[in-house]
Amino acid sequence: MNQQYPNLFASQCQPPLARVRRWMVCAAICGMGAGLQLPAALAQTQSATDYPNKPVKIVVGFPAGGGTDVFARVLAQGLSAQLGQQFVIDNKPGAGGVIASQSMLQLPADGYSLLVGSTSTQAIAPLLYDKRPYGAQDFTAIAHIASVGIVLVAHPAAPYNTAGEFIAYAKARPGQLNYASGGNGVTNHLAMELLKSRTGSAITHVPYRGSAPALQDVIGGQIPVMFDSIAASGPQIRAGKVKALGIAGLARSEALPGVPTISESAAGLGLKDFDTPGWIALYAPKGLPVAVITRLQDAVAKVLESPDTAQRFAAAGALPRYMGAAALGAYEAAEIVKWGEAIRFSGARID
Repeated sequence: MNQQYPNLFASQCQPPLARVRRWMVCAAICGMGAGLQLPAALAQTQSATDYPNKPVKIVVGFPAGGGTDVFARVLAQGLSAQLGQQFVIDNKPGAGGVIASQSMLQLPADGYSLLVGSTSTQAIAPLLYDKRPYGAQDFTAIAHIASVGIVLVAHPAAPYNTAGEFIAYAKARPGQLNYASGGNGVTNHLAMELLKSRTGSAITHVPYRGSAPALQDVIGGQIPVMFDSIAASGPQIRAGKVKALGIAGLARSEALPGVPTISESAAGLGLKDFDTPGWIALYAPKGLPVAVITRLQDAVAKVLESPDTAQRFAAAGALPRYMGAAALGAYEAAEIVKWGEAIRFSGARID
C-alpha cells in the first residue's frame, strides 16, 4: 500500500472515533465533487426541457430564393409557430453548400444552431472532395424534411419524348450526345452519370456554372438534354420551352402529374426503380441532447403534416416526407452508397 495515500476505509485498528472522522472527511470531499457536477447536469436538463427559450438560427448553404432556401423558410415559419420562438434563416452560400455544413462543426450542440442539409452537402460532398470536409458522424441527424423532384428535360425539337426513347437513341449513337449540368459533382450531374452507368450509355458531360445557365442553353437548343429540379424547370415545361422526358423518382410528381417516371418508360433498359430525387433534412452539431432532438422531431412532423406546407412544397416540386433521426441516418447511409456509384463511374473529384 502507498503509505503517502493510505486507504481511508481499510484500517480496522483505528479507534472508532478516528474512523468516523475519516469517513466524514471522505464523504465531504465526494460531496464537493458531486456538487461541482450537479449544476452542469441540471443546466443541460433545464435547457432540454424548456427548449427553445431564445431564437434559433437555421443555416442554409445556398443563396436566398433558391430551392433549398425556399423549403427552409417554410420549415422555419412552421417551427416558429410550433415552438413559440423565432427560427431565423442564415444563408451561407459557397462550395455547393459545404461551407455552411463545415460551419456547424465547431458550434455548441445546444439546439440553437441548426443546418438544413441536402443531397449534395450530406451525401455527395463527403465522397467528392480529395480532402474530406466532414462525414455523417460529425452531425446529429434530426429529421428528413422533403424529397425534391428531379426531371429529365430536353429541347422541344429533340427526336425523343420519353426517357426510354432518349436512352435508346443515345445507345445507338455512343459519344455523339451531350448533356448539361450545373457543375461537376452536383446532383443533376451525378444523376445522369448514374443513368449512364446503369444503361451502358456514352453521353458527354458539359458542366456549367450553375443549373440556370445550363437550362437556358437547353431551351436555346445549344445542348439537347439535362436533369434539373422540378422547381426550376417546371415553369419552362408548362410554357413549352422544354419537354419533360421523365421524373427521376419512384412516383410521379404532383407538380407535373402527366409526366411518367423514368422507370415507367425505361425499366427494361436497366432503370427499374431509378430513384435520384434530391432531399433536404435537418441537422445539428454532434452531441445534441436526446430531449432536444425529440422536441425538434415532433415539431418538424407537425409542420410537415400541415396542408399549407404540403401545398407550398408541391408548388416548388417537392414532397413533404418526414423521417426521424434513426430512419434519416439509415437513409443517408444508403444515399452515400448510391451516389458513390455515380462518383466512381464519372471520376468526378474536387481538390
